[in-house]
Order: sequence, then structure tokens, then C-alpha cells
Amino acid sequence: MNNNTNNSETPVNARPPEPAGSFLHHLWASVAFTVTLGIVCCVVYPAIVYFLSQAIFPAKANGSLVKKDGTYTTKDEEAVGSYLLGQSFSLPGYFHPRPSAAGSGYDPTGSGGSNLGPLSAKLVHGTFKNMALTVFAFDKKHSLAPVNGRVQGAIAGVTGTTVTISTDGGKTKQTFTLDPSVADPNTIVNSRGRTIHATTLGAPTHAGASVELMLNDKTPPVVTAINVIDQETDAASNVIDPNAKTITLPGATASDSSTVVNLLDGKTVYVVNGTAGAKMTDVTPDMAVHVVASVVMDYDGIADRVIHYCEDNSIDYKCSLPVTDFKDADGIDDSKLNQELSAATDLPTITPAQPIPADAVTASGSGLDPHISPENAEFQKVRVAAARNIKPEQVEELIAAHTDKPDLGILGDPGVNVLMLNLALDAKYPLPAPPATQPTTAPAAK
Repeated sequence: MNNNTNNSETPVNARPPEPAGSFLHHLWASVAFTVTLGIVCCVVYPAIVYFLSQAIFPAKANGSLVKKDGTYTTKDEEAVGSYLLGQSFSLPGYFHPRPSAAGSGYDPTGSGGSNLGPLSAKLVHGTFKNMALTVFAFDKKHSLAPVNGRVQGAIAGVTGTTVTISTDGGKTKQTFTLDPSVADPNTIVNSRGRTIHATTLGAPTHAGASVELMLNDKTPPVVTAINVIDQETDAASNVIDPNAKTITLPGATASDSSTVVNLLDGKTVYVVNGTAGAKMTDVTPDMAVHVVASVVMDYDGIADRVIHYCEDNSIDYKCSLPVTDFKDADGIDDSKLNQELSAATDLPTITPAQPIPADAVTASGSGLDPHISPENAEFQKVRVAAARNIKPEQVEELIAAHTDKPDLGILGDPGVNVLMLNLALDAKYPLPAPPATQPTTAPAAK
């Protein structure tokens, strides 16, 4: 009997170790390495970076948010903007940013340029479109009938508190009261996509203009909004495209071109068989429609921006188009200017008396640039100073204080941070209080 049994022998059922060069050996090594890297790169490293940044520079780590006094904050409720992102300013007393191609204004979720080439007609002239204000749809057995809350007619007169229209060619007139609950009842007018003052409708440029009044359910009814009508179109059939959000109205004959009208969410009212509150999907191709539409600017274009910049900053310019064709009592009618530019047989020219900085009329690649060039700020300082009743020299001091130098002294160009400059202006030279009789809807910096 052999008593020299080796207790270190491998058990019968145990799996022998994998050879160093086998497939499974490399597989298990790869899995272990991947898991280790995942923990280090996706957990450990981000945690270290996060806690260090929160401890050393929390304001910059949280978006460089600034308060109204221009100091940094980490609280969203105190923030009026970010040092890193541009935002819109339009009042004369503020410096205006460069144009943005990011969504609707400076939208941080829609960063990007327009991708339009330098010879693009859209880039230069801009574009316009038909926007539906109201779509009346009805089965063929129905006829278009008056709908509660919607009254159409021609402007016969406007005061600060009332609007008078004629619904039958001037034979009879109806006077309605503007909604007194609106903080500024003069800003309820939509004219070609612009919000203008109601009293302007009484000026020669709008006298006789077709309008649609939106009324509430009070007795007597009160006007809650006034839409200026550019066109009314009838069609016995239509094509609804819910994806493109358009309605195509065929021409009266085969030779007539069809009309495409945009159905914008929140800006189009649908009345189906006399009942308001309907949806776009309630309008079917077999229904007859009556569309009340307005021409609005879709994309402003370089020419429009140049004219606005010259007008805003009192820069003389020459335009091959008659200025009266696109300018009224409220200033530039953008959609009308777009139409005039597009319809011109010869390429229109706009020549400023002085060279305009490129950043004044073009967007940056991101569309979110918070800076303008010092040259751009120099053109705007006179307008800002006049609106705040101060001297241009006082504005110059703040421009210099809020001009960022090139990185490392050589990378990039100097830039003036518009948000920080405007906040400094509000702090040191506040805007004068508007007269009690004027609208008080000046937007605050956000």
C-alpha cells in the first residue's frame, strides 16, 4: 500500500488554469481592464473634477451666472444671465448684441450658425411667409358665419382706449373698447409679425387697413387683440400638412398658383363649423376654408440688419429702394422690406455713409457670442448716452472697463461683453422713468 499520497494534487473536478496566451485569458483581462477604466474615467475622475471645481471656482463651474449688480452667483433665482452667453437687448438705452442664428434669439439649446453662403439670396434679402391668424373651416353644407369673439372690418379710427371699424364698406361703424386689464393696451396690435401701438392704426399708413378684432366674452365685449390682415383667402378644398404645419389652398383655376399658409402653434386660431377652440387636426381636406393671414418676416437678412443698424444709430445711408416703401410711423416694416428686396428686378443696393462693423450685421458661428467689437460699441454709444441723458464720454469709460482683451494677449480680438456693460449702465446711470402716458413695457435684462 502506497502511503506517499501527494495532497497537493489537483482535484479531479477542478478547472485547470488557462494558458497565458489563450482566448479566454485575453477576454477576462479585457473585461477587467474595461471595468477598471470605466470606474476611473466615469466615476472617480468626474467626481474629483466636480468637487475641486465646486470648491475652487464654483461660479464659473456653474455657468458663470451673474446677478443684476454684475457679480457672480450660483443661484438660478438671482441670475439675470450668463457672462458666457449673449442675450437680446432692443431698447435705445442698451447696447445691442450681434445678431444670433441660434433658434429664436439667443437660445443655448439651439447653438449654431445659419449655414447660408455669402451669395445666398436668403442671407442678403431675407425671407417672408404667410402666417395664418384665423382658419375658418366648415363642411360644404355650411357657410361662413360670424363667430363669437372674432370681428373683421376696416379701421375707421383709433384712440388710446377705443378702436372703431367699419364692417360694410363705411356705411356703418362699430366702436369697441380696448382691454383695460392689459398693462399697456397699446401693445396688443400685431402688424405683419410686429407688435406696434394701437394708436398707430389711426395714422394715414394704417387708416382703412383690414383688421380682425379678438373680443372677450364680457358685455359689452372688449378688444383683447387686433390683428392687421394682409390677405383673406377662400378655398373649396385644402391640403393640410401636420408635419410642416402648413395649409395649401389651391388656386381658383388650374392656371392659378396655390397659396401656402403657415399654421404656427399658439398663433393660429381654428374655428370649425362655427365653433372656436378647434385644433389643426380638426380641419380635413374635404372642408372649405376661409383663411385670415398676415405676411410676416421669416428671416431678416443682411440688408434688413444694415438698415436697422443705420436707423438705430443715426447713420446716414442710401438705398436704391424708396424708403417710404418699407418704412411707416413705427419704423421699418421688416416683412415689407423683405418683399420689396425679393421682388426687385435689379439687385437693390444699401450704402451706409460709414463702414459698419461686420459683427453688427452677422451672427457668430455659435450664434451665442456675448461680445461685440469695440468698433460696434463705439457706433452705439451716442444712442445709449442720449437715452440715459448722460455724456458719451461717460459711456466710453464703461465700455473700456468691460472690454475683454485677447487671451494671453495675442489670441483673438478684443470684445465688449454686452450683458456686463448693460448691467453696469443700469447700476451707474439708470434709464429715466418713462412718462406716465407712455407704454411701460421695457424688458429687463434676463
